[in-house]
Parts: sequence; C-alpha cells; structure tokens
Amino acid sequence: MNAGPPAVETSIVEREIMDRITAAKIRLRFDKSVVRLINSLKVALAEVVPEGQAVIFTVTAPIKRRAKTAAALEILVRSGLPSGEVRNTIQDNHIRVRRVTNVAAHMPKVVGLVHNQESDSDLILTLAESQLLG
Repeated sequence: MNAGPPAVETSIVEREIMDRITAAKIRLRFDKSVVRLINSLKVALAEVVPEGQAVIFTVTAPIKRRAKTAAALEILVRSGLPSGEVRNTIQDNHIRVRRVTNVAAHMPKVVGLVHNQESDSDLILTLAESQLLG
C-alpha cells in the first residue's frame, strides 16, 4: 500500500508566510489532498532548485487530479523556469509559479500554497516572496 510522500515539516518561515496571508484576509486550503500535493512537490523539487533561489507556487482549489497536477508542476520546474513567473492551467486548476533569486540559505527552497479561485494569487505570491527575501 502506498501511503504517499513522506511527511514534510512546515518551517517557521512557511508558517510566517501563512500568517501574513491570513492577515491579508486570504483563506488558504489545508485539506488532505492539498497537503499531499504540497509535500510531494517539496520532496521532488528540493534538490532541483539551485542554492540562493526558491520556487513559490500557487494552485487553485479544489485540486482536480492531484497526481497529474503534481507531475505537471514538477516537469514545469525541472524544465527550467524563466526569470519571473509562469501562469498556466493544469488539470483545470490555475497555477502560478514564481522563481525568486537572492534567497538566504536558511529559507525553504519550495513553498506551495493552495487557495480558492477568488483569492488574489498575485498578493499571495508577493507576500510569500517578501518573507523569503526579508
């Protein structure tokens, strides 16, 4: 029986990012499918992201076809993100992936956030990026 990816601990920095987003009145999602998606991508991409960089991704909920969405996001990041940001639709979910440079070594390399469609993904990415660069 496959229990899914190993549990990945949420860092203090990630909790601070989530707190800032919550303070901005944006509701993030943390259901089982969301946690599995984020954990699998953290594990898969941690070694791919170069030192001094981070990747922040947002996905709209509800997540449809979690495994296929994760695989497509992984391929997107592994194939090399351009400077800046990518917007796409994967399995009917709107995704945004932002590469951040000049990130301190103690910061997480992969940050994933899942939100409702009506939430402002630009603000989510901006708040997360400012915390990573802070």
